Amino acid sequence: MTNKSSMEIWKAAAALLALIAGASGCQQPTQVAAKSPTPVRVVDVALNSSSESLRYSASVLPFAQAALSFKSSGYVTEIKQVMGADGRRREIGPGDYVSRGALLAQIRHQDLKNQLDQAVAAVTQAEALHLQASQDSERAKALYSTHSLTKPDLDQTQARLDSSRGALDQAKASARQAQLALADADLSAPFSGFILARNIELGNLASPGTVAFTIADTSAVKVSFGVPEYAVKQLRLGQEFDIQLQDDPKHYKGKVTSIAAAADEKNRVFAIEVTVPNPKSYLKPGMIASLTLSGVEKAPVPSVPLAAVVADPSASGRYGVFVASEVNGKWTAHLRAVTLGETHESNVTAEGVKPGEKIVVVGVADLKDGDLVQVLR
Repeated sequence: MTNKSSMEIWKAAAALLALIAGASGCQQPTQVAAKSPTPVRVVDVALNSSSESLRYSASVLPFAQAALSFKSSGYVTEIKQVMGADGRRREIGPGDYVSRGALLAQIRHQDLKNQLDQAVAAVTQAEALHLQASQDSERAKALYSTHSLTKPDLDQTQARLDSSRGALDQAKASARQAQLALADADLSAPFSGFILARNIELGNLASPGTVAFTIADTSAVKVSFGVPEYAVKQLRLGQEFDIQLQDDPKHYKGKVTSIAAAADEKNRVFAIEVTVPNPKSYLKPGMIASLTLSGVEKAPVPSVPLAAVVADPSASGRYGVFVASEVNGKWTAHLRAVTLGETHESNVTAEGVKPGEKIVVVGVADLKDGDLVQVLR
């Protein structure tokens, strides 16, 4: 190929490249078309009301319980005797049944009798002094009426009379107190029941206020448990419950006899007591019973369709829903995280949305947070 021919070919190629470059330079850049709103259907967040059965563990308590103690101090001289399982007599103790009024224990009487004798003697002496003061007062009044006694002397006589009357009243009160102390030397059962504890022995020095016996009436028992605020509204006095014990197939019937007027400050539950007849003492204090409260209406909570729930891309294991809102005629969908609860047919309770908000239920698969949407009617 000659040099002349080569030059012509290069000139033609250069001209072609220039033409292509010119054509490219004249072409205008294309614009990306804006995404059209995604067609969706929405529903309103609704409130879901539901009922449930609540099962409670409860403590069995005696119908009545008393801690018995002596009012006065003294040495224990007698404790009630019962026949033991081995045929020998023994002192009464835990598990033994006693009838109302039974003498359980006694402290030494002589000490208290001596105190009563001293109190009675003091009353006798006070009565004599008061009688003397009364006679003196009468004589003083007679002398004063004849101007044979001055007014100050009369006043002194009256003061001695008033003082003697006060001393007599005090002596009588002490005597009554000594009589009560002697009567309290005998410790008796205030009601029929079982002895839960005995804290004294023969020869012990009993002190006032120190518990000697603990006795419980179990002819009926109280089953005690606590319920939340929304459940207490379902309870009423006299309502019947079915009570069960662990490993006991038998069922026991009881009725609500007490509903607390205020919730416990710590755990915010209301104390409930169910009284159960217990004539054969099958139910023992300290046992754990169970009972079921059926048909408890729970507080309404927001609910959304299951179809509206999507996985939250910002947090693994979390869920959300698209909430549609309208501004200036344009609808926008925003993803909102929710905490799911119980399911009810095709709906699920969701914490994080409010009743009346619009939730996207159809078209959620194609949505991203902040997308424009077209709400289909």
